[in-house]
Amino acid sequence: MPAGDRVRVRVISMEDGMTLRQLLGRRLGLGVASASDLIRAGGVYIGNVRTCIPTLRVREGERVTIYRGAAEAAPLDPGSLVVVHRDAQCIIVDKPHGVPAAATREGSRGAISHALVQLLAREGVQRPYVGLVHPLDPAAAGLALFTVRGQDTASFLARFTDLDTLRVYRARLSGHVREDMVCETPIVKASGGLRLAREGERDAVPARTEFRPLAAGDGASLVEVELRSGSSEQISLHAQALTLPVVGRAGAGEVLELACVRIAFTHPISGAAIDVRAELPARAEPGAT
Repeated sequence: MPAGDRVRVRVISMEDGMTLRQLLGRRLGLGVASASDLIRAGGVYIGNVRTCIPTLRVREGERVTIYRGAAEAAPLDPGSLVVVHRDAQCIIVDKPHGVPAAATREGSRGAISHALVQLLAREGVQRPYVGLVHPLDPAAAGLALFTVRGQDTASFLARFTDLDTLRVYRARLSGHVREDMVCETPIVKASGGLRLAREGERDAVPARTEFRPLAAGDGASLVEVELRSGSSEQISLHAQALTLPVVGRAGAGEVLELACVRIAFTHPISGAAIDVRAELPARAEPGAT
């Protein structure tokens, strides 16, 4: 989103007690319906907290950040979600390329998580909440695990996040991978996401990615990667470090040829063994070129 689409304001004394949609109307010249739509699209923060309630009252001194482009995002139909597993605590969705799994900083409309909230609300869940357990780049595809709850249920996202979870990915790398490869370059969490650590850098986190070749053709190689911890972004970073980047570019409107094709774990509440596999995209099949 262009920087010009972001507006920051400080609530002044005469605005104290206004509803959030009234504040947007006063500062941006929006009508009630447009202001409410922008707020419900996830484009407004009070302080550092996103709020989607148009009638919330603001207080003098509060900082409000507005991403004006949030309302332009097309909503994702909850009926279009490909749900491959569901129980009382979690849902696993097979995410297509180009669709955000969770809300971005600029808005929540159009994300899988937003559609799941709508789905739960339609089913009668009061104040539904969903939490993405493992990040998955919007340009990538495959299985995304979410915890779900209503207003009367305590959050158990941490119990899923801390699980020993097997995640299997398929990726197409630029170049010829002749044998198993390993990269152990540490990772650093930066403001814009993860990046490779520089030698001796503080706050670097150990990371290890093993790439197993499956097929090759047309200057690219299909590989399989297993992760039990860390973000899927680690795969792209380590492939880049090995000078064999994943085909496609995240954040550039391209398909990133990376897909999570299997998730397996022991359910932290029921104790059931969960082992879910996605329908492989054409690009993730060994015969694809």
